[in-house]
Amino acid sequence: MTRVYIRILASLFALAVIAGMVLGAYYLYRETYLPEKQSIQQVKTLLSTAAPKADPGKKQFDRAMDLIRQGNLEAAKQRLTEITEVYQDSSRNPDARRVLGEMNLDRLFSRTPMPGKLEYTTARGDSLHEIAKRFRSTLAYLRRVNNLLGPVVHPDDRLIVYPLDFVLQADLANKRLTLTENGRFFKEYPIVGLHLPYPSLPEQTAVGEKPAWIDAKKIVPTDERYAAARKWIQTTGRPGKPGIVFCASPPAASPTPEPGIYLSETDIEELATLVRVGAPVFFLKKTAAP
Repeated sequence: MTRVYIRILASLFALAVIAGMVLGAYYLYRETYLPEKQSIQQVKTLLSTAAPKADPGKKQFDRAMDLIRQGNLEAAKQRLTEITEVYQDSSRNPDARRVLGEMNLDRLFSRTPMPGKLEYTTARGDSLHEIAKRFRSTLAYLRRVNNLLGPVVHPDDRLIVYPLDFVLQADLANKRLTLTENGRFFKEYPIVGLHLPYPSLPEQTAVGEKPAWIDAKKIVPTDERYAAARKWIQTTGRPGKPGIVFCASPPAASPTPEPGIYLSETDIEELATLVRVGAPVFFLKKTAAP
């Protein structure tokens, strides 16, 4: 009988030891292994999660807006130019290009002095057309900046003149047309549509002519009706192959849209004022996108 009790006590002791070992193992698992495993997983999650990308261009843009509100336009222009040239991947880059373009345009069309802008006193026999050619400008620009109602000038008129040495860069992939001056951004225009039935486009060409149309009749920039006509900017072509046309988008119902690169009517009017015949044109994507 005593032996039976001893065996029972031994069994109970063994069970107690096993239970203690299980409880100890569970305690170690809960207090040591599990937290360590969770920490490792958290570290892996943090490493696999991309950290928010710093955007120094945003700070520059906010500072530029403050400078504009303070009236310090030149300092604001410098910061916006830095965003367009240095922080091209900034979320504020498109806004900087838009604001900088408007600032550049306002300055160009004003009588405010700027590098390259001169005052010319007309002489007997001068014509606005000849003055535009002499100073590498356009009739439309001279009329606008000098508030002229017509092409007639008189001796001793004092005219603001400026060489419009712009370059056009057509980025078909991103659908934007950029105007640059001396290699720097001037203004950007969205391309609203394309109809280019050509296998490829030249990498570089030039503006060949700037015709306008009234009732399907072609008129030249020296025509008095040019200001009210529908403008085109057309690159130089080759025998049997016309140049590429930049024009206002055709009506949606047009069954046969004109081949070309479409911009808004306002933008085409503006470009016809700024771009002169002979201005270089670059296509950043050669293939004609549909």
